[in-house]
Amino acid sequence: MKRREKLAAVLVMAVLLAALPVGGCRMEEHEKPDEQAKERKELLLWTYYETDAQKAAVSNLVEGFNQSQEEYLLTWEYHGPLTEFNKRLAIEPTAEQKPDIVIIDNPDMKRYAKTGELEDLTEYITQMDDLDTYYPEALDSACFGERYYGLPFCCNNVALIYNEELFQEKGMTVPQTWEEFLDCAVALTENDRKGFAMSAIKGEQSAFQILPFILATGEDMEQIGGTGTEEAFAFIRQLIETGAMAKECVNWSQNDVARKFIDGECAMMENGPWVLPALEQSGVSYGIARLPYLQGMEQALTGVTGGENLGVIKGKDVEGAIAFMQYYNNEEERMLEVCMQADSLPPKRDVAERMLEEKPEYEIFEKQMETSISRTSCRNWTEITDILSDAQFFVVTGQMTPKEACAYICEQGGDS
Repeated sequence: MKRREKLAAVLVMAVLLAALPVGGCRMEEHEKPDEQAKERKELLLWTYYETDAQKAAVSNLVEGFNQSQEEYLLTWEYHGPLTEFNKRLAIEPTAEQKPDIVIIDNPDMKRYAKTGELEDLTEYITQMDDLDTYYPEALDSACFGERYYGLPFCCNNVALIYNEELFQEKGMTVPQTWEEFLDCAVALTENDRKGFAMSAIKGEQSAFQILPFILATGEDMEQIGGTGTEEAFAFIRQLIETGAMAKECVNWSQNDVARKFIDGECAMMENGPWVLPALEQSGVSYGIARLPYLQGMEQALTGVTGGENLGVIKGKDVEGAIAFMQYYNNEEERMLEVCMQADSLPPKRDVAERMLEEKPEYEIFEKQMETSISRTSCRNWTEITDILSDAQFFVVTGQMTPKEACAYICEQGGDS
């Protein structure tokens, strides 16, 4: 009996050994012989996407691209937040240490193109037969000097988000003009709750949030620092002086403002679609409307396009990067999935409209894309953004009058 058991064990071992590939290394279940034989070209993507949902969106996109073809193997890395991402991209000493593809804040594309960091992709982009399906201003953000340096990845804008329950309690209607908005913000200010909150933190977020108020006066992007800017600053100053908005907003990011809203510390806020998942999770009752306009200037109501673009680092694998961009452009189901996960609008109009079927709360943001303009439509936006941000800081904190702040903008930006 023991002899038979030993013989059976020997036979089992022989079968197992025969099943191993030559060399004794076991093949992974998900690998195929032809995949092992053919070495893929490696591509690297960098992003500053930091939420779990955004990271999941990028992971799914990369996985989908890798499964769609056998020539390239794309991996991605997180280098954020945004300010750290830009620093890291700027200080890498050699091209070998930089990524092939980047997902960058769309106003930064012009700056990187201007400094020669990005590949000119005009030859490839202009051959695409569906460019007219993109929102024009989103596509414009990928241009510099009438040359294409990338493609829009996603887009967004900001709107007025308000606490519906508080409005119902006070019998208020959503304000449309600045005058109505000021009255509403004052009436909603009680105890530790402010009527309104916005981000005035130094940098791009601050400039992004004050710009819609400036454009609402009819001020042109090339005229920032003019009479319209002064009117916008004067209105912001009124909100501060009446106590309807806190000076501390100079320390708040857009996500900080969302937390204030959720915690009941403000009744209205200026914010974008990226905060909607947090609002839904909190259970707070909210509504979304267009930002108010200056009395008599309804025709000047203009949004500002935000979002990210795809770009290619100069000297890297352009053909591989283009293959990835074409995949994202052509696979509209994947584009829809990515943007829904990342809480942004797809850059293509028809895909964005399909998104509304599942997320109707994005309707205001989608409608505003038709009248929104890109920050890069201002020829010197990359130079003016910090100056505008600083000017808003001085107005909010009372260090400058609106008129002085505009003079500061003109003086500092005069050589830009």
